[in-house]
Amino acid sequence: MTYNCTYQELAWYMVQTFKKEGLFITAILTLGITAQVTNAIRESIVTGDYEPGQKLSETVLSEYYKVSRTPIREAFKQLEREGLVEIIPRVGTCVTKPTEKELDELFTLKEVMEGLAAGLLAESGNAEDINNLKQAVSDMEMAIQTSDKKLYVEANDVFHSVIQEGANNSKLSYMLNLLLNQIPYRQYVFLTIEDPNRRERSLKEHQAVLIAIEKGNREEAEKAMREHVKASGMQLKMDIAKKLGQKK
Repeated sequence: MTYNCTYQELAWYMVQTFKKEGLFITAILTLGITAQVTNAIRESIVTGDYEPGQKLSETVLSEYYKVSRTPIREAFKQLEREGLVEIIPRVGTCVTKPTEKELDELFTLKEVMEGLAAGLLAESGNAEDINNLKQAVSDMEMAIQTSDKKLYVEANDVFHSVIQEGANNSKLSYMLNLLLNQIPYRQYVFLTIEDPNRRERSLKEHQAVLIAIEKGNREEAEKAMREHVKASGMQLKMDIAKKLGQKK
């Protein structure tokens, strides 16, 4: 049986059912609150409201979200598993701050794998995937015209997801997801496009990838994607260094 309802509606239904049966419902309520708080903190991290290395206070967040500290602590544990925060003994919880070496390693692999994925999609020439890429690029163009960074990041997510799935290689997709789960990727995209000039260059790089895929040129598509990922990685290292007050 399938239920077409939101998480909140399902949680409410469960609470009402448990009430009728006289069962203990505190755990259910706490679960619902924790999920909402986790989602809110995650969104603040990936959109750059909380910067790399910034310390997050349980007290401040519990007052801000008007909840006890328990949901905040549980949210921190979940976000640590996702790689978005670090829980450091005797220090507290901080937004993950990657080292330059970690970024080099991650983006070197990302460059190779996403380049391969773009080449495979160019070779297959799937019309639906290409149309989805065109729409994503169109959304990026609109985002730049309206200075809508969130729309740009969403379109970027779609673009890269279409290429990953369009490669039609389950092993490649698995390895790429495994890699991206080690970094707060959407947060990094927000960081790299804060500079309007970088947004313009990023758009041109995406357009070049799309053109190569449309032409069915595997080598050109792979080269264009690798150049885009490499440029993004270089920009990210500069942006994070700037945020942390480090020397470039």
